[in-house]
Amino acid sequence: MDEKVVNLITEIKNVASLILEKDISNVRGFSERQVEAIAKQTIIIQKGVENGDIDKELKEFFLDDLEAMTTNFVNTLKGILSATIETVWNAIIDVLWKVIDSTVK
Repeated sequence: MDEKVVNLITEIKNVASLILEKDISNVRGFSERQVEAIAKQTIIIQKGVENGDIDKELKEFFLDDLEAMTTNFVNTLKGILSATIETVWNAIIDVLWKVIDSTVK
C-alpha cells in the first residue's frame, strides 16, 4: 500500500482514538455514578416495600420516579455519544481536508 495512504490511515485512527479515549473516560465516570444511584434507589424501594414502609400507592410513585431516572440516564448517554461521534467525524474531515489543501498549495 502507498506510504501516504498508510500514513493517512494512521493519522485518522490516531485522531479518532484520542477523542474516543477522552470522551469514553468521561462517559464511564458519568455512567458509573448514575448506575450506582439507580441501583441504590432500587434497593431502597425494595427494602421499603419489604418492611412495609412503602405501600402499593407509594411504590408506584417511586417506580415511576425510578423509570424517569433511568430514562434520563439513557437519554443523556445518547446525547453524549452523539456529540462524541460528531466530534470524531469533524476531526477526521479536518485531517482529510488538510491533506487535500496541502497538495493545492
